[in-house]
Amino acid sequence: MEFRVKDLLQIVSLKDAVVLSGHNYLNKVIKGATIMEAPDITDWLKGGELILTSLYPIRSFDKEEQQQFISRLAEKGVSALVIKNHRFVTEIPESIVSAGEKFKLPIIQLPKEIPYVDVMYPVMGEIMNNQVKKLQYYKEIHDRFTALSLADEGPDKIIATLELLIGNPVALFDRNFHCISSTLPSLAMFEIVEKIPYYNQTEEIKFPHFRQIVKYPELAGQKGYQIVVPIETINHIKTYLLIGETNKPLEELDFIAVENAATALSLELVKQFAVAEVDKKFKNDLISEIIEGKYQSKTLLYQNANLVGWNLEGSFAVVLFKIIKNNETLSSRLKNKRGLTNQHEPIVYEIIHRYLPNGIIGNKSSLVIVLWKIEGKNESELKWMSSIKETAKGIQDLMKNQIGDFVVQVGIGSLAHSIDEIPISYQKSQDALELGEILKGKEAITAFSELGIFRLLCQFDDPTLLKPFIPSSLQKLLHYSQANKNDLLETLKTFLECNQNATKASQVLFIHHKTAVYRLERIKEITGMNFEDPEEMLSVRVGLKIVDLLERENKTHLN
Repeated sequence: MEFRVKDLLQIVSLKDAVVLSGHNYLNKVIKGATIMEAPDITDWLKGGELILTSLYPIRSFDKEEQQQFISRLAEKGVSALVIKNHRFVTEIPESIVSAGEKFKLPIIQLPKEIPYVDVMYPVMGEIMNNQVKKLQYYKEIHDRFTALSLADEGPDKIIATLELLIGNPVALFDRNFHCISSTLPSLAMFEIVEKIPYYNQTEEIKFPHFRQIVKYPELAGQKGYQIVVPIETINHIKTYLLIGETNKPLEELDFIAVENAATALSLELVKQFAVAEVDKKFKNDLISEIIEGKYQSKTLLYQNANLVGWNLEGSFAVVLFKIIKNNETLSSRLKNKRGLTNQHEPIVYEIIHRYLPNGIIGNKSSLVIVLWKIEGKNESELKWMSSIKETAKGIQDLMKNQIGDFVVQVGIGSLAHSIDEIPISYQKSQDALELGEILKGKEAITAFSELGIFRLLCQFDDPTLLKPFIPSSLQKLLHYSQANKNDLLETLKTFLECNQNATKASQVLFIHHKTAVYRLERIKEITGMNFEDPEEMLSVRVGLKIVDLLERENKTHLN
């Protein structure tokens, strides 16, 4: 489409022209033509010009000055230098010819009988014709993609149209480079071999893009080139338009189509974002009504659920997902909870939706809420609970890979056989989430049914009422005033967690076995505990959990 130096040589008036140097650089684009009237012409050049000259303005230049002049023309991006000598300069200096080769600038000798106008007029005519053709093509393509946007055809139709126009497969990827849609399945799976931020073939393309070399596993490891166009929408959320150059390299008119497709996709994604926000607000309001049990009527509730494609028939378990910073203390997290979780909620939501594309998902009070459908009517708790935990673990791992500084906690409620029982399951999932970190750590996946006796602790609105349940033997250790009190408490906790196995406890604590045995003997001396009494050990374990709850409550009040 572009008019290049090699095309110049096809003009009738230049049929006898001779290329003196720069034979390998005849692919340069010509954007205009001008006659050199003065030696300072380089001060007025913009690049892409065809310079016609008799060399008269530089007739006094010596060899070094001639080479410097050619160098400056090349630096300015001149496409070619056309010389008509014989009148003022009888012979083209060898220094100019060699400099043309050195600085990659084609030097062309024009027969003396050819007027400049016979070169300039055809060149400018070709350039103007090409510009008109490009404008016409741009308008045609713009109108075509605009019609697709107005017809609400969606991204699939846009990329299918682009494939038809450019003759290469096209795909659309989300910000995490997961394929949204592709005109060729093999394009959806690839491994990046090398990224090429800039390359000469598309130096005239104005919109942001880059090129990369990739390998396609589904095509026996075949390598190929891709053009990647980032498409930015609302809140700087990006998607990526990928064009695989599997059939042919992209040309100038192809990039006009790509640019218009990118604009149409951006508008389409903004529209989808706006619709999704309204849809999300409606779903969140609906899920709040369900988990709180505050709805006007079941009939209206089922009607609204049907509008968003939710089936509320059957059994459910409420599952809560909460994101926390991995290296942050509990007190600091409680202080900054809203800011942290709100920032990453959309990512958690997206990941969960990827695992549960048809799930009933919403968010409330910095939590992502899932009404997990339990399909089998007679399915055992062990089976459906294992399924939930397996999926939740996958969500945790994917979240950790994407945002390594954050982890996800999961709380699983009881089985609700109908929507009337969902508020109970929701409350129990909150209890499981709250006690999960204390019992299992930050990345806990905790089911309410697994809390055992510790479920009783959830029944107290005021944790200080639990103090009387701390056994006297444990209280003696808590009031022990010596410097090694914390070591003794940590040894006792670990000893109980290891099923009262002193050897295993010493390994967990990274201390010598004799040290662990010594500490346990000191605990017995201080508290009078009988490690052989199962009931006493149960009360001590409960007491330790109560101590954890009270410490957590104190930190909350301090912040």
